[in-house]
Amino acid sequence: MEQPGCPHLRQFTLAPPAERPLDEPDYFGELRTECPVSKVKLSETKEAWLFTKFDDVKAVLADPRFSSESGRDGFPIEGQPGGLHPVNVGMFIRQDPPFHTKLRRMVVPAFTPKAVADAAEFIEKAIVARLDALAALPQPVDLVEAYAIAIPSDVIARIMGVPASETERFQQLTERLVTITLTPDELDEAMDAFIAFCDEMIALKRAEPGDDLITQLITDRLDTGEIDRDRLLGFIILLVLGGHDTTGGMIALGIFTLLKHPDQLALLRSGQRSWGVAVEEMLRIHSVARSGPRRVASEDLEVNGFQVRAGEGVIPSVLSANHDGEKYGPSRFRDFTIPEERPRHLAFGFGPHQCVGQNLARVEVGVAVERILERYPNMRLVDDRVENVQVRKDRGFWGLRELLVDLGPAAEGVER
Repeated sequence: MEQPGCPHLRQFTLAPPAERPLDEPDYFGELRTECPVSKVKLSETKEAWLFTKFDDVKAVLADPRFSSESGRDGFPIEGQPGGLHPVNVGMFIRQDPPFHTKLRRMVVPAFTPKAVADAAEFIEKAIVARLDALAALPQPVDLVEAYAIAIPSDVIARIMGVPASETERFQQLTERLVTITLTPDELDEAMDAFIAFCDEMIALKRAEPGDDLITQLITDRLDTGEIDRDRLLGFIILLVLGGHDTTGGMIALGIFTLLKHPDQLALLRSGQRSWGVAVEEMLRIHSVARSGPRRVASEDLEVNGFQVRAGEGVIPSVLSANHDGEKYGPSRFRDFTIPEERPRHLAFGFGPHQCVGQNLARVEVGVAVERILERYPNMRLVDDRVENVQVRKDRGFWGLRELLVDLGPAAEGVER
C-alpha cells in the first residue's frame, strides 16, 4: 500500500523551523515533491496517511466516504475524542451527513452573507471602541490581548445576545475554555463554569427574548423538541471555540504581516491592491487551523490513484495544501506578496464541514486590520525579528503569543 520509496515518518508534527516560526514544517514541502501521501505516526499505537498536495487534500475533504466520526476505529486523533465532559463539541464537528447537515442548518442563518452584512455596523463600532481603548494604554501595547482577541469575543457576544454588562466575564470564561494546556480536571472546571454562564443566558433569553442566536435556538429548536439542553449548550460552545481563537489569531497575524512587509502595505494604502485579496492571501499562508481536519475511510477507496483501506485514518493537511508550490509559487512568510486576484485556498476547509462562520471571519479580520493601520499609520513593532516571534502553544489554533507595538500618534481626521 505504501508508495515506493516513500519515507515512513516517525512522528507527525506541526512544528515550524526554529528560525522561521511563521512557516510550515520543512518536511511538508519535501513530501509534496517526493511523497505526497505518506504514513505518519501519531502515537505508539496510532498511524495515519498524511495528504500534502492541494488537489489531494481537496478531494479528501469533498468525499463523504471519508468520515468525520471520531468514534470510528482508526480515526486519527490523539487523546480522547471530544473530551469526557457530558457536553462536548465532538457531537457536532465530528459527525457525518445527514445528521451533521441537520445540525449545521440550525445555525447557518446567523452567518449568511446577508446576516453578516446586517452586522457590519456593529462590527465596525466594536472595532472603533477597541481602537479608542488602545489610546489610553501605556506603550508598548500587546495587540493580541488588547485588540485581536477582544474583537471576535465582542462580536460573538453580540451574536449570542450576551448583555454588555457580561461581555468581560464572557471573554474571561472563553479564554479559559480555549486553553489546551489545562489538565482534564481543569478543563472540566472551565467547561462547567462556561456552561453555568450559558445556562444563565438561556434563562435570561426565556425571560427577555431578543433578536439573537440563543433566543432563536431556544424558540425554534429547544422548545420544539428538536434539540435538548446539552445540544443547545454544545452549539454555543462550538460557535465560541470556532470563532474566537481563529479570528483573533488571524487579526494579530495580519497586522504583523503587513508591518513586516511595508511595501505590500503601501500597495494597499495606494489602492494598487485590494484589502479583500490581502485578507485571503494572509488566510492562506497562515492557515491557523493547522492541526485539522482529520478523517477515517469508511470503505476501501481511491484518491487520485492512491488506495486507502476502510478503517485507515487520514490527515488532509490544509496547511500543506495552502503552501503547494505548484498552485501558489513560493509561500514562505518572507515571500508574502499580495496578488492581483483573490487566491483560492482551503483555510476554511472544503466540503460539508467547511467553516460555517467564514463570511463573518473575513469581515472581522479585514476591517480590524485595515482600521488599526489607518488609525495608527506610524505604528511599529517593538521587535521586528521574525525569528523571535513566539507562537501560542496553549491554544488549539495557530497564532502569536503576543504582538508588542508602539502605536505612535493617531492619524488626523480618522474616526476616534
